[in-house]
This record gives sequence, C-alpha cells and structure tokens, in this order.
Amino acid sequence: MDPERIRRLQARRRMARRRMYRRRRRTLFFLVVFIVFYFGGRGLLGDDAGESGSRPVREGGIAGATTPDPADERPNFPIKHVVFIVKENRTFDNYFARYPGAEGADLARISNGNQVLLQEATDVFEPDIGHSFADAVEGINGGRMDRFDLVFNGETMNGFTSFTREGIPAYWAYADNFVLSDHTFSSMYGPTFPEHLYTVAAYAGDIVDNKDPTGGEGGYCDDPEELVTAFERNLNEKERAEIMEAEGRQFRPGEEFDFTNIVKYWEKIRACFDFEVIMDQFEREGISWRYYAADGSWMNALLAIEHIFEDPKLWGPKVRDPAILRGGAIGDRFIEDLEKGNLPQATWIVPPPGTNEHPGGPSVCVGENWTVRHVNAIMNSKFWKNTAIFITWDDFGGFYDHVPPPQYDIMGLGPRVPMIIISPWAKQGFIDKTEYEFSSVLKFMERIFGLACMTDRDCGASDMFNAFDFETRPDPEARKLILEERDCTDLPRKTAKEYERHGPLAFEELAD
Repeated sequence: MDPERIRRLQARRRMARRRMYRRRRRTLFFLVVFIVFYFGGRGLLGDDAGESGSRPVREGGIAGATTPDPADERPNFPIKHVVFIVKENRTFDNYFARYPGAEGADLARISNGNQVLLQEATDVFEPDIGHSFADAVEGINGGRMDRFDLVFNGETMNGFTSFTREGIPAYWAYADNFVLSDHTFSSMYGPTFPEHLYTVAAYAGDIVDNKDPTGGEGGYCDDPEELVTAFERNLNEKERAEIMEAEGRQFRPGEEFDFTNIVKYWEKIRACFDFEVIMDQFEREGISWRYYAADGSWMNALLAIEHIFEDPKLWGPKVRDPAILRGGAIGDRFIEDLEKGNLPQATWIVPPPGTNEHPGGPSVCVGENWTVRHVNAIMNSKFWKNTAIFITWDDFGGFYDHVPPPQYDIMGLGPRVPMIIISPWAKQGFIDKTEYEFSSVLKFMERIFGLACMTDRDCGASDMFNAFDFETRPDPEARKLILEERDCTDLPRKTAKEYERHGPLAFEELAD
C-alpha cells in the first residue's frame, strides 16, 4: 500500500467516525421519541402484565478491595503470561450450538409461543441486529429466552442461526484440543462499551449504552461533550430491587414488555470515569501489561478511564493501536512486538474492525484467520510454554441463545457468549460447565499474580482454574496446534471490495 493510499485510508477513518457519529445521533433521537411515546402509554397497563421471573439472583456492585499478596509471597503458578482476546457480538448458540457434548440447541422458542429450527449460519451476516441493553432484557424475558425475534431487525429471523464445523473450523479445532466453556455469560445485557469496561474493571459504572458522540472526533475522556446513558448514581437498595424485579419479569405471548421501572432510573452522564481498573494494581505491583485497542475506538475501554488516558507513561507505551500504518502497509503491532521477544505478563487484544466478526458486514472467515494468526504466533514463540489465552466475544449481538443467564445485579448477566481457553496447561478437549463471565478472567489474573479483587463481581467470580490441569506437567511442543488460515476469497462482492480497499480496518463504522 503506497503512502498516498495510507493518507486516503487515514482520511477515510476520520470520515467513518463522522458517519458513525451521525448514525448514533439519529438512533438516539428516535430512541428518545420511542421511550417518551411508548413507555408513557404503556404505564397504563399497570403492574400485572407478567409473572415473577425465575432466574437465579446474586447481588453485585462495588466492594472494598482485598489486600494483594506481598511480592515475596505471590503464588508460583506455571502460567506467567495471560492474553485476553475480545471479539464482537456472538452468542454461544450462534457458534457452538451444534458442537458435540456442549449445551446447545436445535430449536428456539419465539415470542408467539412457536418453535423454530436454528438455521445454518452464514459467513457474512447482514443486516446487523439489535443488541442493546433493552434488547437483551426483552430477549431473555425473565429466563424464558423467547423474545429474540423482537430485538431490532429480529423479525428477519437471521439471529436464529448456528455454525457448523465447516463454518468455523479453527474455533471448533481449538475446542477439540483445548477448553470450550459453555457457561460463560456476558457480564451485562449489552452493548459493547460497558461490556469492555468489565474486561478491565469487573465493573462498568452502571452504564447501559454506547456513547452519544455529540462532540468531534475524539472519544470518551478525549471528548468532554460525549455522554453515555447510565443508571442514576447512588441508587438505594429498594430502587435496585425494583429494577431487578422489572428486568426479571416474564411476559406471555402477545404481552408487551414493560421497561418503565428500568428506564425511569436512566440518566445521561459524561463518558469519562476514574474508577479502578486492574492495570492500577499491575502498576503498583510491578506487573507488566499492554492493552491493544485502536485510539478512538468504541471498544477501547481504557480511553474512558481518565487516569489512564491522562498518563503519558501509560497512554501510548502501554495502550497501543493494534494496527500499524507505516511503510506503505498495515502491520500488526502485537505480532511485531511478540516477534521482538516482547510479551507482557498481561495482554488485552481488541481486534481491528474488519477482523472482529461483528455482524453487519465483516467476514467470520477473515476474523477467524486473524485469530489463527495470533494464536499461531504465540504458540511459535518462547512464551507458549507458560501462556494462557482466553478468547471471547463481548456481547450477544442480537443472536439467540437458549440458556437463561443468572441475574447478579441490575446490569446482568447477559446471554451466553463463546469462551475458548488455550494453553499447554489447559485440559484437553474439555467442555467446562463452570459459570463464568468476563470478570472471571480478571479473577484468574488476580489468582495467578497474587492481586486483590476489586468489586463484588471479580471477588465472587470463579477463578477459571477448572479449565486447567496444574498437577500434570505438559509437553508444550506436543500441545501446539498450528493451523492453516482458510481461503476467504469467496465473499460477497460488497464485502470483498471493502477488504480490498481497507484491509483489517474495513467496516470501521460498525462500532457497537
């Protein structure tokens, strides 16, 4: 790619952000109109529209941090490096409903009480479907899991699909040889931005939506005009109980879901925060880390943490864009760093938009190849022998899943998402049925590195040790699974053209 194309690409990224901002402003306008009209009228229905939910409940929220282990008393586990890869918008049933031995499904119940057969998923999925906080609450329907056809664009029934081995062969091969978790739930109902906060903080500030980009090209703490919808600050126990009851109610076919006692507690706040993230402990305890996410990206959770963003020792050196635009080509910074012998003790990778498997345009084949490339690079490095890789998808994406998530607090949990755990120390061909959420990966890091837990979420989470066998020393060479990338050339013309022009930065306007 010549320098002129690089300049055009950078200009296009700015244009894509502007289009994305306009799209979100239009969406917000219609959402406000909808809430005022729809919920105002629905208040006439009264409180007898449904039954009490039957989802299990666990309280959550902010807890006092525990005390980390002194440096000379830290545990000595064989895992020395943790890599956390966070992709976009898929349920467990969408990727693994057909996987042998996993808790999958063939049929799905929809809002009219009928059942439908899950169709085979396609590599490119259009149009995108609703995966907002409210979409997930209604889809779950108090644990009935029968209203996913009522999410935005849900009437297309495109969300009632599941892949076969042929559709995602590498992910299924990783499940064959390592660990597939079939009870990992998204940390909250959705969407993307607050889910990503859980991957670094086990907390999301009670945010229930992506940002409202009313300002310029910056994002979160880089734009003082950006706002986000969240639950009111300092809710009391009675108010939180009222919200959880409303989220957990069940509605019969033909009844309208009543969001009144949820949205009445929503407010707009600035999309910049200063709560603790696990990186703060890393800094205090001398644990190396790096967070690869595009500067300005909706998925860059640390862009919303003021003390990280404002610290030049962290922002840039430790928070880095995974794509390198230089030398007439687009390179991969994580792989370049790895090949130079640099792998921190804790690493997050948020893939570029063309490789994150977000519905609405990107190819799952291209995204899976990106994953294979990165896993192969780790396996071929000197770090493989003591590394654990966690691969997950940040929210349900509007897709159907049949397992009711437990209700921890006003934020969720949300529907199941895939979680693949790869390591020489991981159990082989194991389906892990332990209940996990994104905070569980942080709990794993806390156990491995002897750190304190931060909130009720990670304090109460499983540490994911059930996915590992630390009693039997493995042969790292024998545990390598070097896979070939697939041929992804047989793509729809529109999709192929987008990749031809923009490579891994294609589909940048798909942000949530």
